[in-house]
Amino acid sequence: MQTDYDAVPYPSLSYAQTHPDRLATIATLLGLQPKPVTRCRVLELGCAGGGNLLPMAQALPGSEFVGVDASQAQIDTGSLAVRSIGLRNVELRALDILDIAPEMGVFDYIIAHGVYSWVPPQVRDKVLQVCQDHLAPQGVAYISYNSYPGWHMMGILRDAMLYRTRDIADPTERATTARSLLDFMSEAIPADNTALGAFLKSYMRFLQGELKGVSARGNAFLLHDELERVNDPVYFSQFAGHAARHGLQFLAEAEFTDVFPKGFSESTLETLQKMARDIVEMEQYSDFLRSRMFRQTLLCRQEVEVHRALSVSLLSHLWAASRSQPANKEPNLCDVSPEQFRAPDGGVLTTDHPVSKAALLHLTSIYPRAASFGELLAVARDAVNASQEKLANDIISLQANLLKAYTYSSQLVELHTYTPALSLQMSSLPIASPVARHEARDSLIVTNAWHERAHLTPLRQRLLMLLDGAHDHDLLVATLAEWDPSGESGSLSEHLQWFARAALLVA
Repeated sequence: MQTDYDAVPYPSLSYAQTHPDRLATIATLLGLQPKPVTRCRVLELGCAGGGNLLPMAQALPGSEFVGVDASQAQIDTGSLAVRSIGLRNVELRALDILDIAPEMGVFDYIIAHGVYSWVPPQVRDKVLQVCQDHLAPQGVAYISYNSYPGWHMMGILRDAMLYRTRDIADPTERATTARSLLDFMSEAIPADNTALGAFLKSYMRFLQGELKGVSARGNAFLLHDELERVNDPVYFSQFAGHAARHGLQFLAEAEFTDVFPKGFSESTLETLQKMARDIVEMEQYSDFLRSRMFRQTLLCRQEVEVHRALSVSLLSHLWAASRSQPANKEPNLCDVSPEQFRAPDGGVLTTDHPVSKAALLHLTSIYPRAASFGELLAVARDAVNASQEKLANDIISLQANLLKAYTYSSQLVELHTYTPALSLQMSSLPIASPVARHEARDSLIVTNAWHERAHLTPLRQRLLMLLDGAHDHDLLVATLAEWDPSGESGSLSEHLQWFARAALLVA
């Protein structure tokens, strides 16, 4: 296994769902008091080359980050990036998870993405032991894993790829051969009249979208996910039982919208509630109905009291952002006529509350910047000339609508415990994120201020690396003219606006 990781490193990318802000937001909504992300300690198990950890460290300079990985080659690559970027609050260690000792200390957030299902039983046990020994009293751990029953279908494809590559020792050749088999099977199996064919078509679309045709990354993805020597999915109830034996309990899923059963009839939900004796059984029955194949589970200590009835008042302490757009170009804010707001992921919120309509409109105008609840309430009430007598009702209605939208869709309304130092202003000496500039040296995929992946064109890749505060507008305009004499790609102002909306410019 170690030889494979050194020969074909695992793609070192950012995962927005693992960011401590995401974990802290969900914990806050469920009644915990997690450590503020601006001054916390974070541990990542299986950190690869630091692609997930380094952007966090840059965005949160007052916090401390530690990453461990068994691959010395990947740790060396990540440590070189740490020095190149100039980060002082992150440490990457070449260390086997089994060798983690008590002196590592206590962490407010522990991340293990792509580890639990892909390691032997004693390492899986150690992952949870690390959480038991090193998680702060109000801390949150994130652990992802393949899950049944959905992974039964994926297991057929894995078995086919393992069989096809059973005599191939070279990891790169093994991954390439496996991809060829998937292409062949996708063409050979009808998608319209077999369950496997439909699943395979869906999986191929996911694979192509996730990898964007990058052959080397695709090989690494297949090699270390689907072709890994160890790949043991579990039922959620089994995982929850394993966590309980280590003094940990289920908190929620990192994709918070997944916590709420959707697409089921009222009678189905009533039956589920009667069948399930606790939250673990409810989640397990939901997995059977959804045929779920992957989970990103958040855990906390067993002694912590989790409040599963969400309180809207907690939104007073959070920040909100929105990628939605109003269905009407000029929504009516002044009366109780209903207006729709739609997110790119399909989420829809309809509200007739004037202050909520004005608030969502304000969030769409300032995205990717977030607004504190206090700011949002003041701006929205100003926009509709709300009377002081209605203040209490407006607070409750706005909180309820924001929370409803957040549970509907991850893009309709985002909730955060902090806001990063991003910029929407076109300064004379524009500066892009140092981590994003470093990533752009050899990738079209970079990490933005919200820890999301932004996809660049080749020209924007080159331009981004120049946004270091040392190149003024005149120099950037001249450089862009050399690269694109016809101007077909757009003006410098247009490119800078794109960088700003992509949350890549820093204040």
